[in-house]
Amino acid sequence: MCPFIFQVHYSILFAHVKIEYDVFERSQWPHGLNFFISNHSLHEPTFSYFGGISYIMKTFFHLGIVIVLLCQLSCSTDEEQAQLKNPTTVDGIGEFVGAPIVGEVKLESMYEDEVRKLATKTPIEIITAIEGTSKVIVEAEFRRVKNSRYGFPLYECVLTDEAVTAMGGLAQGMSGSPVGTSGRVFGALAYGAEWAEAPYRFLVTPIDAMEATLDHQTFGEFLNPPAAPGAVVNATYTAVKTPITISGIGPDRLQQLSSHLADTRFHNVEFFSAFGGAPGAPPANASPNLSAGDMIGVAIVTGDIVNSMGFGTVTQVYDDKFVAFGHDMFRGGLVSMPVYRAVVDGIVPNTRIAYKSATAYGNPIGTITKDLRPGIVGELGKLPPMIPVTVTYQPVNSPEPIQTHHKVAYGQEFAIPIVVASTLDAIRSEVSAGTIEANVAVSFKETDNVYTESFRTISPDPYKSVLANMGVIVESFTNILANGAGRATIDEIKISLIDIPNILHTEIADVHVIGEVKQGEEATFVVEMLPHWSAAGKNRKMYREVKLQVPENFIPGPASLSIVAVTELKSNPFIDPSAPPPESLDKLIEHLEDRQLDKGVVLVILAAEEDPPLGEIGIGEFFEKFFEVFLPILLESLPFPEDGETPDEESAPEDGEMIEIVDQEELMDDLAPTPRPIPITGTALVVHRFIVTGHTEVEELEVLPAAVEVEPDPEAETDAEVE
Repeated sequence: MCPFIFQVHYSILFAHVKIEYDVFERSQWPHGLNFFISNHSLHEPTFSYFGGISYIMKTFFHLGIVIVLLCQLSCSTDEEQAQLKNPTTVDGIGEFVGAPIVGEVKLESMYEDEVRKLATKTPIEIITAIEGTSKVIVEAEFRRVKNSRYGFPLYECVLTDEAVTAMGGLAQGMSGSPVGTSGRVFGALAYGAEWAEAPYRFLVTPIDAMEATLDHQTFGEFLNPPAAPGAVVNATYTAVKTPITISGIGPDRLQQLSSHLADTRFHNVEFFSAFGGAPGAPPANASPNLSAGDMIGVAIVTGDIVNSMGFGTVTQVYDDKFVAFGHDMFRGGLVSMPVYRAVVDGIVPNTRIAYKSATAYGNPIGTITKDLRPGIVGELGKLPPMIPVTVTYQPVNSPEPIQTHHKVAYGQEFAIPIVVASTLDAIRSEVSAGTIEANVAVSFKETDNVYTESFRTISPDPYKSVLANMGVIVESFTNILANGAGRATIDEIKISLIDIPNILHTEIADVHVIGEVKQGEEATFVVEMLPHWSAAGKNRKMYREVKLQVPENFIPGPASLSIVAVTELKSNPFIDPSAPPPESLDKLIEHLEDRQLDKGVVLVILAAEEDPPLGEIGIGEFFEKFFEVFLPILLESLPFPEDGETPDEESAPEDGEMIEIVDQEELMDDLAPTPRPIPITGTALVVHRFIVTGHTEVEELEVLPAAVEVEPDPEAETDAEVE
């Protein structure tokens, strides 16, 4: 017998007797007597019994004390207590108290055909870590085998452990905990009900399906990548989600990240803001070897500011491989994420579903290589490469830029924008409007060409704009659907951010025409703009001169002058829509760099109000004239013989005799069409470092014809000389 059980039982007896004795010692005896009798279902009391009952209860009280002392002396020895399987209870402050499992856990796999033979309410065990690195056994019952839409059945079970129930039942981070009869494992705790109340039901992923993932070939393996390819924040059953902690991000940013990461691949994870997060030192009692029931952390990002880990439980270990979680993480197929040992800091209660607070420790112990619906697969000893991300941030209040270094797991490139925006947010230490100038350089394993891009944003919250812009850049290469040109494995990415407190924005206000606008001459215009007061000079307004060369064949007459910021347009006007798609990574880099558009560009457009004349010669009419005029003249000039006639020597020209030859160039000039009248022309102005918006127009503008130069008449000059 356990001394704990004796203490509980006899403490209750002691308290019960003491309460009853105190009741009889009160001054209001009838009420006390009625209380005692009513709680013991006795017949109606009579006051004649009072004295005898009082004496009996006093005697019983003293006997109770003696019995308690005797029972304390007769408790089992330490050797007997060591045979206890896993006694658990809840202490006065609600913490889980249980004897930890000593040593490594080795379980025999129990497959589906045996599980189907289990009777309903068969006692089963869950092995998991509740606090620290020690594992405990949690009691539960098997209920039934249920069909699922996943291609394998699920086992329905019920949590019966009163201590864990008192703590809130199932917790995120328990996913992957081995479940089975004593000494065996038939699967991993994987799914549970949210907003549930006791008794807590949960579903188990069969060990059969999890072991099948060891040899499952992912789609990424068929692509034969040099590095692993690409990977809701916060139904009756849902996955007991993998809690992913992200340090360097405040709780106020989680909602924005939820919107940014709105994707079904994040369905089985939940992000939590946390302090710290970088792997710490190993605890003193940590086991050197990984075994079933151990807590692990899967790294997405490690670095100076942002650290992101997904935590769950190991289900079974097979030599140098293991399976865990009982469900997917991102369902990324072939992945490459470092895995750490982890220590549980406790269970955090939550109205919807509790979760384990955990911390990774030590160095990586291996790599998560597969992320599939039945679970994740890891390989021990093998460490994966990661993407270096360097962020250089120049805040306005620092004379020197601040540089941070991070590493992002391959396949989890979605985290790169989070790292950049969160680094800015952490160092900036405030949410205030400003201008951010960014320069990005991305290098790849497949080519020596480096992609560079610059962008400028003005926002009340720069965090959101940097997050969005970086997301577009990274997705352009890593999203296999967006990038059809060639494989792009990021080798390194560097980002430079300059924070400017001034709002570098200006609005187009007016345009001034300087002098006349003539065909074949250069026209001068002055664009008037009104900048934001924080960026304005002494004169409040800013002016930029722009010169436009008017073509010689521009249509003279009434015209309009338009000044338009490119930010007002829905598309990039400098992109050739007929250009072929890029066919390699190098071509994609060139293509994306050509599509970049400075938000300080202003278009200056001069357009005639009349259409070109209808009499212009098109290419079809030109060839028609060629065959109608030039070809007959050419044939007539050659001495072809008549039908049946043989040319003799006399037909040949004498030495020195000249024949008439048609001047082909002169003829082509005569037949060539006149230059096509141009109805529209323009140029571009760049207002450096500013974001320009707005537009303006001058409708009453006259394009003058070019001055016609009159050639002098030689005969007239001769007559003038004679006179």
